[in-house]
Amino acid sequence: MNHPNTVVELHNVSIFQKEKLILKKVNLQIQKGEFVYLVGKTGTGKSSLLKTLYGAIPLKDGIGLVADFDLKKVDWKVIPFLRRKLGIVFQDFQLLMDRSIEDNLLFALDVTGWTNKQEMQQRIDIVLTNVGMQKKRKSMPYQLSGGEQQRVVIARALLNNPVLILADEPTGNLDPETSEDIISLLNMISQKTETAVFIGTHDYYTITKFPGRIIKCANGSIQEVEELFS
Repeated sequence: MNHPNTVVELHNVSIFQKEKLILKKVNLQIQKGEFVYLVGKTGTGKSSLLKTLYGAIPLKDGIGLVADFDLKKVDWKVIPFLRRKLGIVFQDFQLLMDRSIEDNLLFALDVTGWTNKQEMQQRIDIVLTNVGMQKKRKSMPYQLSGGEQQRVVIARALLNNPVLILADEPTGNLDPETSEDIISLLNMISQKTETAVFIGTHDYYTITKFPGRIIKCANGSIQEVEELFS
């Protein structure tokens, strides 16, 4: 990457779903600590772009660097190392429903290579405190509200001190008040930890409350916009 603070750099990237071209001539840079929204109608490629960044869709054309990983060289052996540098927040939470919040986070640490039990517990303490869920660590996911579950998902995303958080419709299943709460939390994390945050969203109301860069998917490509409705 050209600059040590650059966490995402895409040049003339084409993104495919199998053989179908979804986005073309994608050029994008995201710097350390930036708070960036990805907007656009359903089916315009938001999720495909995010999936490319965390290695779920292979990069075929163009140059793509994420957290110093070359996306063209990312295969199943490399993906776990890439994802340790990233925090991924899904719309549908993807928590293990038969395990407590603490055990969900222990599992995530275990699969990303942590072995020291004391350090694992200390890290869990830190991330749950950061998202205001320390008192719910022994709770089961089904005992929590949607907003609380999403806070746990954000805590899980923070476990490995990511340089970039990718959030795909993180408020899609939440009511407006809770949605605002979650975007506010991500905004605070970005400012406090200098973690870059890239959010795919339809939630235009919340965007107006927590300003950031806006990237728009439309007509098979992306562009940066100054005004949300331009």
